Amino acid sequence: MLHSLPHQTLSYAAVQAEWTNTLDRIQQRCLVQRAAEVVRPDKFAYITLDHDHEHMVADIERILFQNLLLRPLHRIVDRGTIEFQADWLWHWRQSVPWHCERSSSVNRLFPDAPERMYIYRYNLLLVE
Repeated sequence: MLHSLPHQTLSYAAVQAEWTNTLDRIQQRCLVQRAAEVVRPDKFAYITLDHDHEHMVADIERILFQNLLLRPLHRIVDRGTIEFQADWLWHWRQSVPWHCERSSSVNRLFPDAPERMYIYRYNLLLVE
């Protein structure tokens, strides 16, 4: 059964509250080095952890995907850190299955290229 979600644009306060809750939940599990603290439509959401917390990646991903006002995009491993990047959403999204793929597009010839990058893919079925 398909349910449609309301398409009204949410306020900054609503998106900020969800993001703050997400950050709090992650900070209860591990030390966050850096994170976007304020929701801005022209910027992406990010959270950077020390590489020592690599064993927490599945936990962090679960928390990020539970925020239905967030669309996780990438996980970047580089120089002893793990960074998660996402877009803020201004409409509620549905919870859908997802998977993570290692990107083969990382070009190590560029000096600032990350060591590894993973892309989050959503398992969607198009219906008419």
